[in-house]
Amino acid sequence: MICPECGERYNYYEPQCPWCGAAKPVEKEKPDEGAEPSGSQIENAPEKEVFFTYKARKKRDGKILLVCKYCIALFVFMVFVCMLGELFRQPITKNLLLTVFIPLAVSVVFFFDAGYSIKAVREIKCRKDDFVLYRLNDEAVLPFGKTDILKKRYRTGLFRHMYVFVIDKEIFFVDEHDFPEVAETMDKLYFGKG
Repeated sequence: MICPECGERYNYYEPQCPWCGAAKPVEKEKPDEGAEPSGSQIENAPEKEVFFTYKARKKRDGKILLVCKYCIALFVFMVFVCMLGELFRQPITKNLLLTVFIPLAVSVVFFFDAGYSIKAVREIKCRKDDFVLYRLNDEAVLPFGKTDILKKRYRTGLFRHMYVFVIDKEIFFVDEHDFPEVAETMDKLYFGKG
């Protein structure tokens, strides 16, 4: 959120600007709960107002590149199987074992990298009462107050974390490096940190 007084950016969930102390602007008043909305209000009303849209800092792989990664993993795994058959025909040495198991390691790396790229969040929209997480093909709504979702927080570097959310049996990876602003808020809302 941008402060109307000093123009500095600060977290939407803070009650006032940390730099100048100005109060957060008052939101529009909602109409009475019992009153029915008029026709023009229904036509002009947005589905849900989006406050911020965050795109991932790291560009993720597209569909074609992911299919290529899976094909490469499958091909290299088949090379491993062929080399494994040759392993039993010759005397076993350390160098031979190393050359046989290198294709297996390469295929596993390609396979897991492609799987992670499919499940990684590419865009997050922050609305008034929830986050919308967008992956390659689908999206999920992550409400602020919901605590019954499966969530984990993993350390991926010295000062970095990755958040894993399971929503409707789908896995969503949110990397703190891709979304630093959202990660701070997720720490407070879902993990009680900060």
